[in-house]
Amino acid sequence: MLQNIRDNSRGIISYILIGILVLFFAISGIEALFSWNAEDYAAKVNGEKISKMALERAIQNQKDQIISRYGNQVPAEFVSDEYLRKPALENLIRREVLVQQARDAGLTASQSDLMQMVTSQEGFKDDQGNFDNQKYVQLLANAGFTHSSYLKLLTEDQIINQLQTGIGASAFTLPYEVDNLVSLSFQSRDVQYFQIPINQVRDSVTVTDEEIDTEYKSNPDKYTAEEQVAVDYIELRSSDLMKGINITEEEIRKQYEQNISTFVAKPERQAAHLLIEGDKPDLIKEVEGKIAAGEDFAGLVKKYSDDLGSKEQGGDLGFSTGDVFPAEFESALANLKVGEVSGPVKTDAGTHFIKLLSERGEKAPSFEDQKALIEDQLKRAQAENLFVEKLKKLKEDTFNAEKLADVAPGLGLDVKNTGLISRSSGKGISSEAKFVEAAFSNDVVVEGNASEPIELDPSHVVVVKKTEHQPSHLKSLSEVKDQILSNLKESKARLLLAEKSQDFIKQIQAGSAIVEVAKNAGYELKESKTATRSSKDLDAEVLRQAFTMPKPTANLASVSGLTMSNGDYAVIAVQSVTPADKSTLPQEQQTAITTQLSYMNGQQSIESFQKALEDRAEIERN
Repeated sequence: MLQNIRDNSRGIISYILIGILVLFFAISGIEALFSWNAEDYAAKVNGEKISKMALERAIQNQKDQIISRYGNQVPAEFVSDEYLRKPALENLIRREVLVQQARDAGLTASQSDLMQMVTSQEGFKDDQGNFDNQKYVQLLANAGFTHSSYLKLLTEDQIINQLQTGIGASAFTLPYEVDNLVSLSFQSRDVQYFQIPINQVRDSVTVTDEEIDTEYKSNPDKYTAEEQVAVDYIELRSSDLMKGINITEEEIRKQYEQNISTFVAKPERQAAHLLIEGDKPDLIKEVEGKIAAGEDFAGLVKKYSDDLGSKEQGGDLGFSTGDVFPAEFESALANLKVGEVSGPVKTDAGTHFIKLLSERGEKAPSFEDQKALIEDQLKRAQAENLFVEKLKKLKEDTFNAEKLADVAPGLGLDVKNTGLISRSSGKGISSEAKFVEAAFSNDVVVEGNASEPIELDPSHVVVVKKTEHQPSHLKSLSEVKDQILSNLKESKARLLLAEKSQDFIKQIQAGSAIVEVAKNAGYELKESKTATRSSKDLDAEVLRQAFTMPKPTANLASVSGLTMSNGDYAVIAVQSVTPADKSTLPQEQQTAITTQLSYMNGQQSIESFQKALEDRAEIERN
């Protein structure tokens, strides 16, 4: 079928297209071929370019973070390139401004810190928890990085962190700021209130047909049904295919023997180090003497090492196959026996004392150790091959299918249906952003075609085809009349209750005690002496309102009204406010408050500094 389409494209249509291209070049000149990508950057900051590739990568990172945090409930438009482009670009600009400032300030990142960060990341480790250089290189390539460009990114992260940490640490907190924060946060209030039920007025409220008609015509958006679509879909998942694959022990043993026949001992060495940065011959000599005297290496690391990333772990850097650390480091490590510590070894990062903690990888693993892993690998390999075959057939069979049910049996797959869903009401797979985008696409909804296979992840694809469609439409008045009646009645009841309650508020503001006002009106008075922001003996809504009210005067309470979430109305009086005294708090709590306030001041300093840099920078957005 697909081949027929390709064959047919060799006719008159192709000649028309060629004619259009010839005309285009005749008009615009051959330079048009080379001018389309002349602007190869997304922005400039003080003359430094931010590449379009960097922007695309940032957009993808934002998508991944949003989906990871909120799952499949995110509407498709919220993870579109158009929606994410502006915030992603602004983040890159802010980052570049900080990087330039950090470099101007002479900030640098330790090579040993960077390598520790690389080798310790879980994503770069194999199934046994060891750093896997091949996996590292592959993952970087998939993300559009090389080793050097990734280290550049890590370096920028480090110097930005140094810059922000320095600015944040320079902020300070004055004693009066702590006193004011404690006084405000831990103050107590004497609160009294009574609650007027909305049921007292709800039954007296009337709504006319004219009011209903006006509400309906004035707010069509409120009474418009979302577009809905129902689709059949076929899922193809590698994990499902694995379930139907059986691997015999003979196959597992054969693969194991093949693995053993090609096994090459690849020793891995677990290293720890003590790093001394800069030129400090006296300190180096002192440490060398302590090591020679047999002092505990981990203890010396904690005391002397300049590698902040490893000193709390006794200098442990993990395993190396001989190509993780600088050449001088690896050479010294290879000449050590387990438990031995080298003499001083110089690299660009400084002077190292290196200890070999352990070795592995010299002996081939046993069959029993490898059996489950090999079985899984063989199943996965067969499933992946089968996945590719079925995906090809899925594309061809669904390309022009009248119904997905007609082709599913031949694929050994099931057809499912979503039922009517809107863009925001789907559940499970029908809430996946890519699924929703395809289901509501013009090709599926208008043209009635089956979608192209949608890659939800590399081993999970789905094809959808419309079975029912309901366009967005204004609901009839008869459909929503009861809803409008209920809403208008509730709204008018709340307004009427608030108006009636103003008389009570005026009485208290004129000097009447809230106790008497409540008693005369027949309502129960509730109160709390020395209520705090976290008190449990008051209604939460009333408590929040009470702590937004101004202080009472010497003779009059502070009074306010509140329409509560259930429609009732509360008349609230604050009789007194008692500031908190810092000395009444435990010392640990005082210290924590001071630390938190210092942190907040530091963050504010960082934000102000960032804004000043951006205001001063020359920024060009492409």
